[in-house]
Amino acid sequence: MSNYSLSKIYEQLKQIYYLAIRYDYDLPIILSLLNKYCQPERSQCSVLDVGCGMGKKMMAISTAGYEVLGVDVNNQLVEANQKQGLNCLTVEDFLQTQNQFDVILMSHIIEHFNPEALKDFMDIYLDRLKVGGYLIIATPLLTEYFYEDFDHVKPYLPLGILMVFGKTPTQVQYYSRNKLGLKDIKFRKRPYRFTFVRGKYIRDWTTKIYQIIEFINILLCFISSGWLGRKDGWVGIFKKI
Repeated sequence: MSNYSLSKIYEQLKQIYYLAIRYDYDLPIILSLLNKYCQPERSQCSVLDVGCGMGKKMMAISTAGYEVLGVDVNNQLVEANQKQGLNCLTVEDFLQTQNQFDVILMSHIIEHFNPEALKDFMDIYLDRLKVGGYLIIATPLLTEYFYEDFDHVKPYLPLGILMVFGKTPTQVQYYSRNKLGLKDIKFRKRPYRFTFVRGKYIRDWTTKIYQIIEFINILLCFISSGWLGRKDGWVGIFKKI
């Protein structure tokens, strides 16, 4: 086999590797919950994607037939999403609107707040959720790589959310003005990941070994439908009462 062929195969494998490690394990769960609980026709079901980022989930939700609006604090990302043809607003512009929504999505948002700030943040958006509408939360569990993200503050669990946002009084410092009931929850499974591996941080001869092992773990997770993986996040859907 020629060097050109080997180089081409290597480049194809590299592309497959990067697609695999960037796969969004939350997205199919989010879409399944939308399909199950969104009552109106899809084209009439309004979805607000809070902290929409680069618009990946917005694009998928829109492609599935839902009416979706994204809002993000990063003005550059908002502009980039608008150039893609996505309906997206800055926080400042969103607060000037009066829109109400059937579904609000908060994907990988809540773990970036301390508790009291999170209550106030969520209330701002839950005020825009129709009574009987749904909040979908996707967030990581506490793992050894939770704090790899520079601005991760705290992992939250569904019961913790209900202590502040649930209808039953609990012994906490404050309550939300919006009340939620948990309707469904699914735990995200992803491949086993290594944290304290030199090749993950410093590119040297150990990097290739680390990437090969990581790729094998990804394949095992896919082939086993998550059985050869680990729970490292949850996606829950809450109904506004």
